[in-house]
Amino acid sequence: MALGLLARHPGRLRRVVAHEPPLLGLLAEPAPHQALFAEVREPARTAGVGPATARFAEGLGGGAEGGGGPTEEERHREPTELPPRIREMAGRMTANMPFFLEHMLCPFSSSAPETDGLRATADKLVLGVGVTSAGQEPLVGPAARPAELTGVGTTEFPGGHLGCTEHPAEFAEALLTALRR
Repeated sequence: MALGLLARHPGRLRRVVAHEPPLLGLLAEPAPHQALFAEVREPARTAGVGPATARFAEGLGGGAEGGGGPTEEERHREPTELPPRIREMAGRMTANMPFFLEHMLCPFSSSAPETDGLRATADKLVLGVGVTSAGQEPLVGPAARPAELTGVGTTEFPGGHLGCTEHPAEFAEALLTALRR
C-alpha cells in the first residue's frame, strides 16, 4: 500500500493521496468494523453478492440519510440504469464482487501503516474523504485517524467511497489539485 511505502521509504514518493484507505487497523476501535467485514464474507459465500452487499451497506450506515451510504434504490439499481460512462465497468465490478467479498475484503482491510513514519512525511500526504461518506466510520475513520495523528487534516472529494466512478470528472479535478499541493 502507498501509505506503508510512504512511512517506510518516503524518498521513493513525491506525494500520496489516500482516499478513504480501507485500513481498519487505524481506527481507535477497529474490532466492530473488522467483525462487520468478516460477517459480510459468509453471506457472500452462502447467499450471494446481493445479501452480502446489503448487509455491508446496512453495517456502514444505511441510506443517504443514515450516513451517506447508498439508498435502498441505489443498492438494487441494475447496471442498465447506470450512466453510460460506467455501465461496462459496473459489469466487471459485479463479476469480481464474489471474489472480492470472499477473499480480499478482510485481508486487505486489516493492515495499518506505521504512524510515526507517516507523521515524519506529513508534507507528502493527502488524506481524502468523500463528501457523502460522512458518518461511515470504516470509510472515513481510516483517513481521519492518520489526519489527526499527523496534523495534515483531510481533503474532501466529490461523492462517496467510490467517488471516482460516481463523479469521475469532478473527482479527477480534485485529485489533480491534491497532487499539485
